[in-house]
Formats: sequence, C-alpha cells, structure tokens
Amino acid sequence: MTAEEYRAATARRYDRSRANRGKPFEDLLLFVHESYQQRGRAVVHKVPTEFIPLRDHTGKVCSVKVERKSCVDYLGRYGPTAVAVEAKHTEDARIRWDRVEDHQADFMDDFCIQPQVVGIVLVSFGLRRFFAVPWAAWKAGRQAWSTAAPRTRPAPAQVDFCGLLWTPPTRASVAAEELPPEWEIRPGGGLALPYLDIIDRWRPENG
Repeated sequence: MTAEEYRAATARRYDRSRANRGKPFEDLLLFVHESYQQRGRAVVHKVPTEFIPLRDHTGKVCSVKVERKSCVDYLGRYGPTAVAVEAKHTEDARIRWDRVEDHQADFMDDFCIQPQVVGIVLVSFGLRRFFAVPWAAWKAGRQAWSTAAPRTRPAPAQVDFCGLLWTPPTRASVAAEELPPEWEIRPGGGLALPYLDIIDRWRPENG
C-alpha cells in the first residue's frame, strides 16, 4: 500500500474539520509502526495524553480535560537505536516551527543528549509529501524565529547534521521545497512510509 492509496482510501472517512485533520496521518502511522514491528525491525508506540473525565449532574461523562500533555507522539526503538517521534500534519504549503510546543521541545532536548539516540519531527504535507526532520534541524529553525524580535532577528545558524549542511529559512515556517531532499521519505512498499529507515544513515558510525 502506498501513502497515496492510503490517502484515497481514507479521504471519505474523515471530514475536513480541525479535529479530524490529522487523524488519517495518525492512522497511517499506526499501520506503518505495526508493519515495522511485524518484520522485527522496530517497536514504536504512541504516547497517550492523560485526560480527566468531566461529568454532568447525572454523573455521565460529558467532556474531558487534559491532565498532562504527552511528551512526544511516539517513543520506541529502531533496531538498537532509541527513537522519539513528533508527528505533524498540515494541509498548507508551509508548517510553523512552533507546531512543536515548548514541552515537546524540552523533552526532545533531554532525550537527544546522548548521541546514540534519535529525535525526529515527521512532517506530512497533505499526505502527499513526507519529511523526517532531525530534531537538531527543527530546533535550529524554531530557536532562530523565537529568540529575537523580527527587526533584530539574526540569520539562522547553519545546521551540520551527519555531514549535511542546511540553513533554516528566515521565517516562522518552512515549506517542503525548503527542506533538504535527503530528508524526504518516499511512500510505497510494504511499509507504506518507511521513514525509520533514514536512521541507518544517521547513526554515529555512519557520519
């Protein structure tokens, strides 16, 4: 199953409301992670958000309140490598750096202290194009935009990740065309979206 086939199959199941906008991507990743696990190549599970049920005067659950936000969307391992994944979907041509929230950024910083682990921001542009952005690169774009006022904002620092040099755009968001083609994940095959394979090129012994 390709991502395009998956997108076509799920398009009728979800409306275009904000609440459902990222659900097809989440379901796609469930299939991807199950496929990796069935092949014995990875174990990656979704991190649940903790909720408190809110009840009405009859005792019936009428809503929920977030008690504690999840650290990132997914945690697990790919082969021997520990991995943290924050998945972001957009229907727009650009995606804002601050879609990764402060508490998620803090977790990624702590998680990625050790060089043998990997942090990924996995971006879906309309379920048509996908990019596995290393946390170091996303962090550089996020910090460059958030740490200074617009008139005094310095040019973003160049990121050197596994020998690939990249300079984030000087905007609050990034487009697919501004990301390195080396980070684009081509959908297809039995895994549908084999994004974890990119870790083979990112391991310290490979650069």
